[in-house]
Amino acid sequence: MTKETELKLRLSPDHVPALVTFLNATARPLSHSTLKNWYLDTPEAGLSAARAALRIRQKANGYEQTLKTRGTSLAGLQLRGEWNWPLSEPVLNTVVLQSAEVAAAWPAGLDMSRLGEVFTTHFERQAFEWQAFGGTAEVVIDQGEVCAGAQKLPLCEVELELKDGDAVCLWRMAQELAGTVPLWLSDISKAERGYRLAKLSRPWHQRTDTNEQDDLSVALPALLHYEFLHLKRALEACLWEGDRAAALRARRHWQALRSLPQLAGKAVKRAQTRDLRAALDRWEQPLLTLATLAQLNAYLRSADDDTLVAGELQALDRRWQAAVQATRGDSALASAMLNAAYALYSLEAGKSAGEPLGHWLRHLLRAHGPLLDELKSRRPQEEERWRGLAHEMALLQQCADYAQDLPGVARGLGIAGGGIGDGVVRVLSDMLGAQTLLVRPSPLADAAEPLRPLTEYTEWALEHLKHLARQI
Repeated sequence: MTKETELKLRLSPDHVPALVTFLNATARPLSHSTLKNWYLDTPEAGLSAARAALRIRQKANGYEQTLKTRGTSLAGLQLRGEWNWPLSEPVLNTVVLQSAEVAAAWPAGLDMSRLGEVFTTHFERQAFEWQAFGGTAEVVIDQGEVCAGAQKLPLCEVELELKDGDAVCLWRMAQELAGTVPLWLSDISKAERGYRLAKLSRPWHQRTDTNEQDDLSVALPALLHYEFLHLKRALEACLWEGDRAAALRARRHWQALRSLPQLAGKAVKRAQTRDLRAALDRWEQPLLTLATLAQLNAYLRSADDDTLVAGELQALDRRWQAAVQATRGDSALASAMLNAAYALYSLEAGKSAGEPLGHWLRHLLRAHGPLLDELKSRRPQEEERWRGLAHEMALLQQCADYAQDLPGVARGLGIAGGGIGDGVVRVLSDMLGAQTLLVRPSPLADAAEPLRPLTEYTEWALEHLKHLARQI
C-alpha cells in the first residue's frame, strides 16, 4: 500500500487554458491522456459506507485496479492509502483483494461476489511535474464527466499530489496557481460525486473529535478544523451545486470559526490566528449577501399563492445567479479560502491552557444559556431588540452545537432539561438565518433591480423569529 497526500481544487472549465499556459511555463509537462474509470461496489454501497473506493481504470498502456481506503482531511489536505494492481483486461481481480494486507482494510462482511459497476468517470488528464518550494508534486488537470446510468455531472478539477518533500509545498503551489485563475479548495472525491449521482451516498456528516477532558490547547484546533470543514463543504455546495440553504450554513460556520479564537483566547494567542482571521474577514460581506438572498428565497417560496410572488422570485433568482457567478469568479475570495486553510494547517499547538474543554463549554453555557428562556418566554417584539441579540444567539448556537457531543456539560444548568438536543440547535440555526434580513445596511438595499420595500422583509423575519422562539 502507498500513502497518497494531495490537495484537490475545483475550477471553471473556461479557466483551464490559462492554467495550462502557466503550468507549461512553470512545470514540466508529463502527459495528456484519456482515462476511463469504472467504480464498483455492492448494491447497498458497502464500500462507500466504509469510505473506501474500488475502481478499474483504462489507460493508454492497459488497465489498472485501485482500492482506496478511508482517508483523513486536514484543512483540505487529503491523506489516504491506496493499492494499485495491473490488469490485462477490465475484469475485477478478487484474488489480490484477499491478501492479508488488504483484508485488514476491507470492510468486515462485505461479499466480493456482489461487487458490480455503480458509476463511471471519464475525463481528459493533463499531467505536469512541478518542483518548487522545497518539494515535488504531480499536478493534474482533469476535465470530463461523472456518469451514473443516464445521469451526468461535469467534472473539472486540479489535483496536486506530493511526490517528494514536505506537504507545505502543496499549499505554496496551490496559492501560486490561485494567483492565475480562481481555484476552490475541495475534499470531495470523484467517487463521492459518483455515489451522489447514483443516489447511493449517505448524507455527509462530521462531528467534532473532542471529549470533555481535552485541554483547550488540543480542543480548540479540533473545533477550528471542524468549523472550517463545514464552511468549506457548505460553500462548495452553494457555489457549485446550486444549494441555496448551504449559503446559510456557510455563514453560520463562518461566524463560529471567526469567534472561536476570541472565545478561547488563552488557549491560542491572538497572533497565532492573525492570518486565519484576515482571510476570513474577506468573506464577511459575500457570505452575508448569499445568505440573505437564500433566506429571502425560502420566504418567497413558502407563499400561499405562488402567482403573487412569481415576478419577485424571478428577480431574486437573477440576483442569486449574479452573486454566485461573481463570487465563484473572484480570485481574491478563492485565494482567501486557501489562505485560511493553510493558516489552519500550519497552526501550532499551544501550551497547556490548564482548562478542560468541558469546563470551558459549561462556563459559556452558563453565561449564554438563559437566553433560551428569554427568547421563549418574552419573544422580543422590537426589531432593534432582535438585532441586538444576534451576536449572543450566534454564540449560543455554537455552544449548543458542541454540547451535542458533550451532553454532560449542560447537566444541572436548567437548559432543555439538563441537556441541549438537536432540536434546539436547529431552531437557533433557523433564527440565525432569519437574522440575515435584519442586518443593516442590508445587501439588498442598493440593488439595481428592486423587489419590495425592505421593511416588509423585516416584518417577515420578525414574525418568523417569534414563531421559532415558541419552539424552543
